[in-house]
Amino acid sequence: MRLAITTPASPSPATVAAARRAAARHGVAFLPRHGHELAELAAGAGVDVLVVLGGQASLWLPGAPGAGSSRAGPGHRWNPGMGALRARRLALGERATPDPFLAAADLHVGDAVLDCTLGLGADALVAAQAVGEGGRVVGLESSPALAAWVDEGLRRLDAPAARRVEVRCADHAAFLDASPERSFDVVVFDPMFRHARAQEATFDVVRRLADARPLGEAALARARRVARRWVVVKDGAPGWDLARLGLDPLPSARGARRYFARLAAA
Repeated sequence: MRLAITTPASPSPATVAAARRAAARHGVAFLPRHGHELAELAAGAGVDVLVVLGGQASLWLPGAPGAGSSRAGPGHRWNPGMGALRARRLALGERATPDPFLAAADLHVGDAVLDCTLGLGADALVAAQAVGEGGRVVGLESSPALAAWVDEGLRRLDAPAARRVEVRCADHAAFLDASPERSFDVVVFDPMFRHARAQEATFDVVRRLADARPLGEAALARARRVARRWVVVKDGAPGWDLARLGLDPLPSARGARRYFARLAAA
């Protein structure tokens, strides 16, 4: 899909300048609004997706729920869902609510983490909080639209950990092939976006844009070469992908909606 970046309908000069910088950062066109509705702007420029940047990062995708053609903007403002609350709890030292992702990944301060399936960036944000200022989190997203949307959303999120997530628009297989052995402590996969969750319209947008190829054994082998400790694979209940890959889920709470498996580094 062809992507461009624009602004809300009545932007300030500072907003226009920030959107131009973002367009340059992602290597896409900047489209001035000039009072145009988003559908009109996209059709005139011959693009399929618009990232709309003001105080927040929003996404306009024709045909997506809530897309519309309003001058006020698109229907999908980026947010990391529960990821923001999970990261905040971690920052405040709250341990009463267990975080299954952190339990599976067992991250340490200073760790380097590679999230091969960034999605909306929730787990990457939590990982960035867990590894601290001396750590590193790289999030891979093969969709240019998702990568730009999430990257710009993280830049605007009022959370220091958000600035520690390095978003890369890249295919994880190619990135892993090019990475040195044992260059990340933990490598993470979350392919569960392939399964519908009808109650979340934003999640459906992610499924529409993201790479829907199933996780395979070759990718796991590449990840184990790059990991220093282990590879973590996340799946939604009842764990069909883990079973397909021959992976045993870690112990989880009864009725858990997420399952995790962990493979030792090669």
